[in-house]
Amino acid sequence: MATHEQGGAGMRRPDEAARRKFDLGGLAIAIGLFLFSALIALDASSYPERRSYAQIGPEIFPYIVAIGIAVFGVLTVVMARRGDFPEREALNWGPVIWIIGALAGMTALLYAGAGFIIASGVLFGGAARGFGRKPVILTVFVGVVISALLYVLFRQGLGLSLPAGLIEPYLNALFR
Repeated sequence: MATHEQGGAGMRRPDEAARRKFDLGGLAIAIGLFLFSALIALDASSYPERRSYAQIGPEIFPYIVAIGIAVFGVLTVVMARRGDFPEREALNWGPVIWIIGALAGMTALLYAGAGFIIASGVLFGGAARGFGRKPVILTVFVGVVISALLYVLFRQGLGLSLPAGLIEPYLNALFR
C-alpha cells in the first residue's frame, strides 16, 4: 500500500504540491472559456424571439451552451487554483509560428484578391509544414489542388459564393 510520502498513484508528495500551487496556463484557459461563453450569449441576445405555446423557443439553446461553457470555466479555475493540471511539455515554437503564419498569409491573400483557391492552398501548405511535412512548395501545390476541388464542390454543387481570384474564373467557365 502506497503512502502519501511515497507518492503512490494519485497522491502527490508534499514538495510537489507546494511547487504546483497555481497554474497560470489553466487560468488563461478559464479566461478563454469565459470570453467564449460571453460571446455566445451576446450573439444569442440578438436572435429574434420565436415563442410558441411552450413559451420557449430555439433561441434558448445558445444560452444553455453559454452556461455550460461558463461552468467549465469555473471548474477550470478550480483546477488551476489546486494545480490539478498535468505537467505540460515545453512548447515547440516552430510549428506554432508556421501555423500562425499560414493563417496570416491566407488572410492577406484573401484581402489582396488572390481568391479562395490560392489562399487556402497557402493555408494548407503552411499548416502541413507546421505539422512537419516538407517541402513547402509541394504541400502548397497539394493544397491548391484540394482547394480547387472544394471550390468546385461548394460553388457548383452547393451554389455557395466563395472569394474569386486568379484561378476561380477559369473553373467557373468550365462549368457554364
